[in-house]
This record gives sequence, structure tokens and C-alpha cells, in this order.
Amino acid sequence: MKYIGAIITTYIVLFVLDIMQRRNHKQTQSLKKFTVRTITDVSIVCAVGAIFVIGAMVFALIDEPEIFKKNTFIMIIVVALLGLMFLGMIAPLKGVWDICVDDNDVTVIKVFLFKSHWKISDISYCKMKRGGMNVYINGRKKKAFFVDAMTDHFDNFIKRMEKEGKEIIVLEPKELSNQKNKS
Repeated sequence: MKYIGAIITTYIVLFVLDIMQRRNHKQTQSLKKFTVRTITDVSIVCAVGAIFVIGAMVFALIDEPEIFKKNTFIMIIVVALLGLMFLGMIAPLKGVWDICVDDNDVTVIKVFLFKSHWKISDISYCKMKRGGMNVYINGRKKKAFFVDAMTDHFDNFIKRMEKEGKEIIVLEPKELSNQKNKS
């Protein structure tokens, strides 16, 4: 019960930071220099989800404190949900999950720590998937990185690939290919 105040305070601070970040967010039409970043709507949805989970936890502690405290499985689920909501709330902040395009350089940043650097000239092709696009580099069979379609400047990334003459493979839905096979 003593940690609930700290959890609520943390989420309120993160919610205020997300609102401040949303006001400072800049849209760009430039194809030379832009950053693909998670949209701020994700943080708002996660903040509402965190409020719901915290409310359910407080209600459970008030209603049945012995059962809730003794059942570690429920506590693990609640902590996992709060962790997921926390990651969703910080995702739109700079440096958490970014793809920075600067002229010919592409820098992929994952969770502040993991950075990989690529050149646009090294990209061989892109493959559209459900929810985004896999980017493949010359000489590699595995994807180099994934660009989520629900991010800011995803359209800029697609336009840049088209401008550079990179092939973008669009896969057809399975229903369409099954109908074609029957004909």
C-alpha cells in the first residue's frame, strides 16, 4: 500500500512530461533530415491504462487486502502491466525509440542504449508488412530494422526510399492471393 503513492506520482509526472513533449513536437516535410518517432497518442493511451490498473489495484487492496497480498500471480501481472504502461508512456520521448535520417545516414536508437548506424545507399529494398516496413541492407538476409507505420514521419521515410530508387515490396493479403489462385 505504501508504494501506490509513488507509482501514482511517477505516472502523473510522466503524463505531464508527455504533454510538454507534445507541445514541442515539430512536423517536418524535409526528406533529408527527419526523425521517425512513436506518436504521443501512445503515451496518452498508456497513461489512461496505468490509471485503470492502479485504480483496480487500489480497489482490490481496499476490498480484499489479504487475498490480493497473498496471491503473487496477481501481483506479477499487475507489475508487468504497469511496466508495459511505463514503457508506452516514455516511448514518444527523444532517444527511446527513434530512427534518425540525416542525409545518407540512418541511426536506429532502441531504448536509449542500442544504436545501429546504416547508410541509405546500403539499403537494398524494403518490404511492407502488417503494421510497418522491414528494411534490408545489401548482403544481409535478415532485416536490418523495422519502421513502424504508426510513427511520426513514416511517410517521409517511404518518400525518401522512393526518391532514392529503393524497391518497396508490398505483399498482398492472403485472401486476394487465394482468390487469384482459384480463378
